[in-house]
Amino acid sequence: MATLNNGNGQAEHRRQEVQQAVKNACDQLNSDGVTPRDYVEQLAWLFFLKAFDEAETRHEKEATFEDNAYTRRIDGDFRWSVWSSWTNKPDAMLEFVDGKLWHYLQSFGTTAGTKQFTEDPIAERFRRIFSTVRNHSRRGASFARVVQQVNRLHFSDETDVIVLSELYEDLLKRVASDSAGYAGEFYTQRHIIRAMVAVVEPKVGDRIYDPCFGTAGFLSESAKFIRANSGTLSRKDNDTLNRKTFFGVELKPLTYLLGIMNMILHRIEGANLEQANTLELHSANVPEKNKYDVILSNPPYGGKLARELQTNFTIHSGATEILFLQHIMANLKKGGRAAVIVPEGVLFRGGPDAKVRERLLTEFDVHTILSLPAGCFLPYTGVKTNVIFFNRREDGRGTNDVWFYEVKNDGFELKQTRRPIEGDQLPEFVKQFNARPKADNSWVVSASEIVKRGYDLSARNPHRESDDEHRPALELVQSIRAREERVFDLLEELEALLEETV
Repeated sequence: MATLNNGNGQAEHRRQEVQQAVKNACDQLNSDGVTPRDYVEQLAWLFFLKAFDEAETRHEKEATFEDNAYTRRIDGDFRWSVWSSWTNKPDAMLEFVDGKLWHYLQSFGTTAGTKQFTEDPIAERFRRIFSTVRNHSRRGASFARVVQQVNRLHFSDETDVIVLSELYEDLLKRVASDSAGYAGEFYTQRHIIRAMVAVVEPKVGDRIYDPCFGTAGFLSESAKFIRANSGTLSRKDNDTLNRKTFFGVELKPLTYLLGIMNMILHRIEGANLEQANTLELHSANVPEKNKYDVILSNPPYGGKLARELQTNFTIHSGATEILFLQHIMANLKKGGRAAVIVPEGVLFRGGPDAKVRERLLTEFDVHTILSLPAGCFLPYTGVKTNVIFFNRREDGRGTNDVWFYEVKNDGFELKQTRRPIEGDQLPEFVKQFNARPKADNSWVVSASEIVKRGYDLSARNPHRESDDEHRPALELVQSIRAREERVFDLLEELEALLEETV
């Protein structure tokens, strides 16, 4: 996590001011009966418009300094700095936002006054975001108080952005905890993301991709890692980082907005983020120049893709997790590095899962599997998961052997509460990753042995006499459930085939 230079106390004082402003805004929304999920949405679009207005002002000043003309994309009364100043007439401000601003943004790039921006990517971004999100404030006075708090924040100020990114992550986590069914699909624990990022080591010049970016946890943590490990970045490096480094696709409109806002709060305004269904966009034949150097992801699992939409994939399967894995394999460039979270079943199930693992081991260097404990994604899901780390080698060579590392303690209780505890093994994993030592909780299995096992990549610790005797009850239950689910999948596929022949 970024830290503040508070040597003279000014930064710490500013931190407290920012924290208080966000707390006041949340309290105001809460007092109006707005739920946590909705006030995060409300703050996200308010932050977005404020940050955009500040960026436009900055671009305008830079153009003026260089004697160039600059046309603001949002101007007149529609500018944040104009309408947000009407707090002395709150009802008129709310009426303007609901009645005019919303329509203006929903149709941006298509109306007479904004047609000049038709080809501007920001036009589509405005239309998508404001066709989806809502203004949850219904009283002018209350809305004005929230806007006043947002106006206390400055997205061009490094201290404000660092504090806001921390607060925003905390809000996202809180929303995810409050509504697991809604947010559990896209919120990945940040300490696990940081371990994955530390292993793949993204750097300036890489093209970094997440095909289901959610709240942009992998992309934002990659930005932090690059800044922390690249020394002083030149102006060119910063421009590359801002505009040519981060790529992602997200299906859900609100999540898309939350992800964009998270990137802005991590000082990345030009991330190439798209709202679409990755699996529908998938192509098995991606030109090498369009592929990515680094892919980090936690694809949704447990979903099903209709049979007619599976035709784009080399190996057909209804399971979204196995389709996303194929998508990632197809988009990793030569010399590229990937880290993907998958549920336990992907490592041992037969049928299409086994065929994908065979391709993975043959065409990629699957160098590491990190076995995570069941329950480390609570309260969203108790499913046992693993992280597969693999590279696409320049020489096209496949896997020689796989280093397994078993984590039993990720620094938090494996309960719904997930309270911090001593003994976190993830830092040790990152520290030992390059040396690949053999120990009680880490071992190496050759590719030939994995082939003999039917391409089974399950993390079976050889230092235990009986894996089942020592596995937690939750893991055993989940293992049985995963096998049963596979049986049902096969029955469904068989049923579909029989129906086609009738």
